[in-house]
Amino acid sequence: LLASGDLFLLKLVKILPTMENKKVAVEIYRQIEKDVSTYLTVVTLIYIGFGCVIGSAMYFLGMPNPWLWGVMAAVLSYIPYLGALVGLSTVTVVAILTFDDVFRILLVPTVYFTADTIQANLIFPMALGRRLALNPVVIFIWLIFCGWIWGITGALLAVPLLAIIKIISDQVEQLAPIGEFLGSESKVAPP
Repeated sequence: LLASGDLFLLKLVKILPTMENKKVAVEIYRQIEKDVSTYLTVVTLIYIGFGCVIGSAMYFLGMPNPWLWGVMAAVLSYIPYLGALVGLSTVTVVAILTFDDVFRILLVPTVYFTADTIQANLIFPMALGRRLALNPVVIFIWLIFCGWIWGITGALLAVPLLAIIKIISDQVEQLAPIGEFLGSESKVAPP
């Protein structure tokens, strides 16, 4: 959608029968564009922060080139599951080659794993839930489901796809209950 510019939107508007449908299509398209942009910005900021945490941790643990590990962690975070595994494996091998003390060797992957687990399972869903008005629990479950069904590709596309489903559900009256379920705020007063 982003690469084609407004060509997709123009074609969509052209084939829709009523002016009301055309307005809804434009609203949905603009909201999807905004939310995908927000998603990419938030994800990038989370991964930069994660890289800073890893770089600082590796510095305090005495690893050589600590900021290299921070940059590596930030870049590899874009690859779901596999990125964390590669990052963890790399710092573990370097720790084995660097330190003689078993405790220090085990401390490096433990710190990396702990930071990655907190980032992936707590910070990521909460930050995206707030920015995209999505329920963090739904994000977490959806990430697991899409990763299970489609692997790494599914995990990469999970949150943007969920945001698109929510946007469409919010705009189409028949799908409003789905939008309500996916949202982070309730539009219905409690009984």
